[in-house]
Amino acid sequence: MKNSHIALVLGNGPSVDKFDPLLLKHVTSYGCNHIGRIFPTWGHETDNVVITDSNRIDEIGHLYKDYHGGLYVGHQSYVLPPVTRIRAVLQRDFVPLKQLKKETLSRYGILDHIRWHKLFYTTVFHKGMYTFDVSKGLNFGFSVVISAIQVAVMNGARTVLLTGVDSSYKTGHDYFAGMATKIDFINQDFIANPRIFMEPTLVLMQIYLEAMGVVLVDCTPGGKLRFINKGRFIDTEPYYAIERHL
Repeated sequence: MKNSHIALVLGNGPSVDKFDPLLLKHVTSYGCNHIGRIFPTWGHETDNVVITDSNRIDEIGHLYKDYHGGLYVGHQSYVLPPVTRIRAVLQRDFVPLKQLKKETLSRYGILDHIRWHKLFYTTVFHKGMYTFDVSKGLNFGFSVVISAIQVAVMNGARTVLLTGVDSSYKTGHDYFAGMATKIDFINQDFIANPRIFMEPTLVLMQIYLEAMGVVLVDCTPGGKLRFINKGRFIDTEPYYAIERHL
């Protein structure tokens, strides 16, 4: 029986190839972006998939058309994603993810439907706080993993485990097997040093989660994150062990 209070968030790094999919039987799982491409190899699906990058939406297409789990989708350029357009690409329904905007703009609902140029992201969208309130929106951070953690917590997780969050790139197509050829868009600034973009927002989230009694643990084999609780997977309940608690 799955433990609904332990969530597993899976990024798309090459360490996913080392993951034992049998763990999916025991915890509630949230895969990100292209994770569905490895489902046939695993013989298992994650319980949920989260996508928040429009570039990935176009790459993914109808991959999840017949997917049986929950699908959560946002768009990095909008407060509220353009549901009709995204549905046409994905060829299925999904749960729209609202992006958190600055408090000074919270009264102006008309802004929720504007597609913002990336030069305005830091003006419109909030990267410095978390609400864990779906009506207010999610802090998308700079990685879909950030959103997936929030979705897991809002769905009741008290422990969130990470894997496939390698936080380093050898090349622009450094992903799990079978995914690299599906990537068209590469953010060169991000891949140069992903920790610069990911780790500050994860540390901030970890502080918020501590106040909520929620534990965040990075179990990525060889992962480069340094300031997040570190752990590893084990074969028996609770299926993880914390090796370094910050």
